[in-house]
Amino acid sequence: MDIEKLWEILYKERNTASLQELPETFFEDVRSYMNKLEAEKREVEGTRSGFVDDEIRNAGMKVEDIIRRRIGKIIKLASSGLSTPPKGMMEEERLIFEGVKRDVEEGRERIFALIKGETEEEKREAIKSDEEEDSKQSVSTVEKDADIAETESKEPLQIVRILEDIPTFMGTDGRIYKVRKEDVIMLPKTNAEILCKRGVAVRFGGRREGGIEK
Repeated sequence: MDIEKLWEILYKERNTASLQELPETFFEDVRSYMNKLEAEKREVEGTRSGFVDDEIRNAGMKVEDIIRRRIGKIIKLASSGLSTPPKGMMEEERLIFEGVKRDVEEGRERIFALIKGETEEEKREAIKSDEEEDSKQSVSTVEKDADIAETESKEPLQIVRILEDIPTFMGTDGRIYKVRKEDVIMLPKTNAEILCKRGVAVRFGGRREGGIEK
């Protein structure tokens, strides 16, 4: 990296609407270049020292201008509704893009909520209602699967909620179970009772031959 290369990069950023793709080591290259200039400044005197000072100042201004222009383009892209970061962004710039996009979307929702006259309390209630509905649908799906599986198994099944991560194990039905904390699953009655006794699971809804216990 040198002053000519910085000028070339700045020229492209000034004259193109899109982000140019920078080398992955751009930030490291700039840092090494600036450190080199600072070290040179400490070693020289007189007129040469003044030249190095000028180069340090010019390089700093160009780097700042490059970053400022790129951030401006990133903000514009993020607020335009673009779903994914475009090609050419550095990792740090992608974080800016995602942060701006998130803030814009949340702000847009608040504005439309005001237009509709929706209060924050009503919004929270709507979210809570959606979450409860999702939970009911999840349990319903598990129960439906249990009905199917129980017809294929000699042992009654029970639905349990797992309270903590447990190692993979084989059920009395010969199946391998991989479960994690907060999973809601159906297990053979024997396995379900063992896990509940150990305190690593609780019955979500006991099952008998005739269906679900109330």
